[in-house]
Amino acid sequence: MRPVLLDLAGFGSFREPTTVDFRGVDYFALVGPTGSGKSTVIDALTFALYGSVPRWDDRRTVSNALAPTMTRGTVRLIFDVDGRRYVAARELRRAASGSVNVRNARLERLADPAAVDGDTEVLAADSGVTPAVEALLGLPYEHFITCVVLPQGDFAEFLHEKPAKRQEILIKLLGLEVYQRIGQAANSEATTQRVRAEQLTEQLAGFTDATAAAEQAARRQVTALRKLDTELAAALPALAAAAAAVEQADRAAVRLRAETVALRALTVPTGLSELDQRQAVANSALRRAKDALAAAEAADTAAREALAAAPERAPLEHIRRAWEQLAELEGRLPAAQGEQRRQEAALARQQQRADAAATALAAARAVLDGAQRADLAGALRPHLELGEDCPVCAQPVHALPPALAGVDLDQAQRALDKAEQAVDRHRKGWQDAVVGQQRAATAVGQLDEQIAAFRTALAGADDAATVATRLSEVDALETGQRAADERLRGARAGAARAEQAAAAVGTDASSAWTALDRARDPLVALDAPALRRDDLVAAWTALTTWAAQAAAQREKDQPAADRAVATARQSRDDAEQALRAALAAAGVVPRAGRPLAEAAEPAVAVARERADGALRDIRRRRAEAATVQQQQREATEAQRVAKSLGQLLRADGFQRWLLGAALDVLVADASRTLADLSAGQFELGHDGTDFLVIDHFDADSRRPVKTLSGGETFQASLALALALSSQLAGMAAAGAARLDSIFLDEGFGTLDEATLEVVAATLENLAATGDRMVGVVTHVPGLAERVPVRFAVRRDQRTSSVTREGA
Repeated sequence: MRPVLLDLAGFGSFREPTTVDFRGVDYFALVGPTGSGKSTVIDALTFALYGSVPRWDDRRTVSNALAPTMTRGTVRLIFDVDGRRYVAARELRRAASGSVNVRNARLERLADPAAVDGDTEVLAADSGVTPAVEALLGLPYEHFITCVVLPQGDFAEFLHEKPAKRQEILIKLLGLEVYQRIGQAANSEATTQRVRAEQLTEQLAGFTDATAAAEQAARRQVTALRKLDTELAAALPALAAAAAAVEQADRAAVRLRAETVALRALTVPTGLSELDQRQAVANSALRRAKDALAAAEAADTAAREALAAAPERAPLEHIRRAWEQLAELEGRLPAAQGEQRRQEAALARQQQRADAAATALAAARAVLDGAQRADLAGALRPHLELGEDCPVCAQPVHALPPALAGVDLDQAQRALDKAEQAVDRHRKGWQDAVVGQQRAATAVGQLDEQIAAFRTALAGADDAATVATRLSEVDALETGQRAADERLRGARAGAARAEQAAAAVGTDASSAWTALDRARDPLVALDAPALRRDDLVAAWTALTTWAAQAAAQREKDQPAADRAVATARQSRDDAEQALRAALAAAGVVPRAGRPLAEAAEPAVAVARERADGALRDIRRRRAEAATVQQQQREATEAQRVAKSLGQLLRADGFQRWLLGAALDVLVADASRTLADLSAGQFELGHDGTDFLVIDHFDADSRRPVKTLSGGETFQASLALALALSSQLAGMAAAGAARLDSIFLDEGFGTLDEATLEVVAATLENLAATGDRMVGVVTHVPGLAERVPVRFAVRRDQRTSSVTREGA
């Protein structure tokens, strides 16, 4: 696993969105003051992958991940594994209760392994992300924080781990569980092959009947049935001929009996004479009804022709209504003319009243005008001065006018208002009179026009009396035609009833003839005579007479037919007995309930098929027995090989040898680094299960690593971690985890200057290979200055931030 890009927002002290770009970086340092958030960057990387951080001491607790007072936080890590690029992201949400939950976790694979954005394929989501990451990296969370991310306080965990736990970690890291699986698979295969061998042995016990003697007996049965098949081919035609002869003789005897019964059963039906009488009466009534119908049809035709020759009713009715309407209009004209004269007189009177009101109005208006002028002059006189200009004529006043008598303007105005009201009242009365006169004149004009129109339309037409006479004649003809039509309908009904009665009798007669035909038709094959169709009684008599004679002849022939049946049956039974004996000798049993001629051949075919099948089955079973015997030998050999492999790959054997070799390589590499770090004082060793320290300054004494001081423990742990990162790829089996990165979060400040120089050189050499990324968290300037890429972590009052710097 190699980080490419880390985005975090709202995570730990990083309240604002922050990006850490690892592209092009093999060796870096996270630098900054204590508490700035250096370790939080490594925590975010671990949290994106596994959803937890070792510093929290509880994988189920995530509340420490969300920045205080923040309600949402996100972490997104882009990383490479085996040439493919992946994205792991998780979101943190704070609920109203204050609890923090992880949401929208996902693991995706980028379509373009060189990009940091673009199309992706979702590999897992939510609770499935962590297991998917463990499968992808080959490391569970506990091993990741032991071998890849070495957090503060846990740096020496691998060094001090219990042997069983360290063995488990190494098995996972080196991929040695493949040998466990192979050993388990070998033991399982040995068990499977043992069970299979036992099952095959049991199967062999079921083939005791598959012997050479059984195969020879089956061949003899097949040969016998083939011979019987040849004999059957010759016997079946003779048996079929005998059976056909029996069937033919039996049919002849049965036919004679059936014909005799049919002939004896023929008798003349009762009631044929009464049917002849009814038919004669019905035919006579039908002829009379048809004659009456013809007479009624002739009368109806004559009445219709007379009515057709008469004048049409519609024009006459039209002229009659026109004369009636003309008379009605002429009767209304005098009253309309009188109304017109009355309206004209009323109009003249209203005109006179209106003229008088207009004259009175003019006089009242003149009186009011004079009074208004007099009142104005009286108002001006007191203000006139001799020698001053008059306000009306603008001329000097030479003499004062005499004083005026008093004027009553209100009385003059009331007189004018009364005159105007009178004019309005008489004008409306005159308008109403005009409307009434026009309406009366219009009514008279319309009557005159309608009368003139009717007189014009009736010019040259018959007078009213002539029209009435002609209409009476048409009424008489129509009455006669209706009577003729009524008589015709009655005649038709009578004819229909006569026809129905005749048809009913005819139906009975037809049924009687049909019964005769049905009785004769079956006898035609027996040479029944042809019958006349003019006399039903005579025809029935002729047929029954012939039937009695024919029945007597068949009764005479019946004994000979019965003897022929007995002879044919004896011949057939002899042939069947011979065939049954041949079938029994071959062990063939025909199907019961079927004639032997039909059942023999299928029975022989079935027996041959069974015999052939039995022979094939014995041969097949003998071959299967040989195959099972060979498989049993192979299963036994496979069990022996698998059992031997399982014993060789037991954990206390092969795996222990492999782990011992791996510890040898790790200890040798770590010893070289530890010797450099401790100025040649210490090397590492192991007793097969636990680590030891060799102290060259104490006569090469060997003692447990727990006896090292704090600084010495840091040196030994760093040496072992670097050896594990360096040697794992060479020691691991195919499919084991690849440690492409190592991140050291430990207090390098405890080292002296010389040791720090050795540590720095060691880390530089490890990163120089380019096989893995090396990251350190430090605030030691001497170490930070030698790292080619530094990520400076700073924190203000609100948030932490990261800035990439060169060496």
